[in-house]
Amino acid sequence: MTGTQTAEIRTDKSVLTERCRLRFPDVADIPHIWTASRTPGFNDGLSWEPPIRLEDIHEPLRRAQTLWKNGIDYNFVIESRDEKAFIGWIAIHSGDTEGTWSIGYWIHPAQQGNGYAVECARAIVKFGFSVLHASLITASHASWNSASGHVLRRAGLTYRRTNPRGFKKLDAWVEVFEYDIRFDG
Repeated sequence: MTGTQTAEIRTDKSVLTERCRLRFPDVADIPHIWTASRTPGFNDGLSWEPPIRLEDIHEPLRRAQTLWKNGIDYNFVIESRDEKAFIGWIAIHSGDTEGTWSIGYWIHPAQQGNGYAVECARAIVKFGFSVLHASLITASHASWNSASGHVLRRAGLTYRRTNPRGFKKLDAWVEVFEYDIRFDG
């Protein structure tokens, strides 16, 4: 989606959960993104290809920072509150229609299976409704990625439909399951 709406959130704004702090991304996060992308199969369900070189992460990181500063997308690094250990990435992107935002996330393979994705997805949904004044939050995942479906349902989203042309990966369409949640006032 291409964002048409904006919201100004300062770069020092963080979202806190019980165990995590979601914060503005920094160049110090690049080695963690790199190691996650080196794990076989990690990028299979993501719309982006793994970087070929560590340096290839700099431009997407700068783009994420710029989009935040322009109030279009908010890409948060997930880190532990106590040790500030890198856990993953979660984002909320401006949708094509007013009040619609979309979330996406990934957890570093070394941190998967600890409930961080559900905890942070719930926090981003709350952030979307309370701070960004979203009326609808959407998300999707590759149809074979049942773990992501579990996360989205536990975060309060409802399955809506199967999209056989969710995103293109290596010149082939990836089927996705689409979810959403509406603000209930």
